[in-house]
Amino acid sequence: MNRSQKRLISLIAIAGLAVGASACASLGKPAAPGEGKIGGELNILVMPGYEEEQIIRPFEEEFGVKVNARIYPSSDEMWAMVSASGGSEWDVITPDTPWIERLVEADLVEPIDESSLPALKDYYPAWQNFDQVYVDDQMYGVVSRWGYYGIVYNHDHVSEEEAQSFEVLWNPKYKDKIVLFDWYLPNMGIISRGMGNQAPYDIDEAALGELREKVLSLRPQVNNIAPTNADVIQAMANESSWISLGGEWLQVLLAEDGLPISVTVPKEGGVSWTEAISIMKNAQNPEAAQAYLEYMTRPEVQAKLAWAEAFRTTVPNSKAAEHLTEEQRELLHIQTPEQANAILENVATRDIPEDEKAWQQIWNDFKAG
Repeated sequence: MNRSQKRLISLIAIAGLAVGASACASLGKPAAPGEGKIGGELNILVMPGYEEEQIIRPFEEEFGVKVNARIYPSSDEMWAMVSASGGSEWDVITPDTPWIERLVEADLVEPIDESSLPALKDYYPAWQNFDQVYVDDQMYGVVSRWGYYGIVYNHDHVSEEEAQSFEVLWNPKYKDKIVLFDWYLPNMGIISRGMGNQAPYDIDEAALGELREKVLSLRPQVNNIAPTNADVIQAMANESSWISLGGEWLQVLLAEDGLPISVTVPKEGGVSWTEAISIMKNAQNPEAAQAYLEYMTRPEVQAKLAWAEAFRTTVPNSKAAEHLTEEQRELLHIQTPEQANAILENVATRDIPEDEKAWQQIWNDFKAG
């Protein structure tokens, strides 16, 4: 096994952690409380990346706080965990932003004072006053990481021109060459957007019927409905599949290893995803939770989160790019603020459809073939 193959296996293992594992970590010992130190412990329930030592260790040293981290693989699991316990076990969580309203309705998270977060002024415009982190004009989460779903493709087999339209998915040339991650929300969302629905998750019954037909018509083209993103990466790496729906978090891991994988947001548009940081209502160390919130919005910390070991992705603070290498900025397509804003202008926010069960049933019918 050569060096390149070993590295790819390592990347696939990391990606598997990012979507399919739950783990606990206790990172470091707090410095003795003193001037500027908060002390105590901070319990965080997070998606992969936030708990990495490169991010947590400097926080512990600066604030004298011991961080205990637990990773969760999906917002569904996060919701089950916090709703069952009333959220009392954690000080901070990192929900997908569509879940913030549910968390507020369940009285699980605290309002956030925007004036305490000076770095928000450097956020890309799309993430300033972002509606999904507000309930009744009160902020309950701070956007911390974002990405997008477009067309990920092997440019040795699929041309850049073809990848500019989502209709490439139905091209007979690529029958049995498409792999999709097994999650209805992004896949059906990008197909809905491709059909011309500017708000892809907010559609009426007639439009949902049309979406159903379009989704089911794709099934003969798909050779793999993968249970994890790690399986998607493996399929693209070994070229059993040439096309997927995903973003830079999928493409960069492969491109870093020299594989011919590109990503584009098609002309019809794509779908974005966003994570936020929220403080729990019953936080045991609210002062440390607030410090963590401020710390995670700093540009230099955002850069570490963008280039986490778990996966690479874009972040909302535009100045984070100044702390990345030119190669990293190029791979993330954020060489300039204008480049990032152009992506944001061509994607619709991922959301939870009102008739969620109907959407899930369509996806189950799709998988059944």
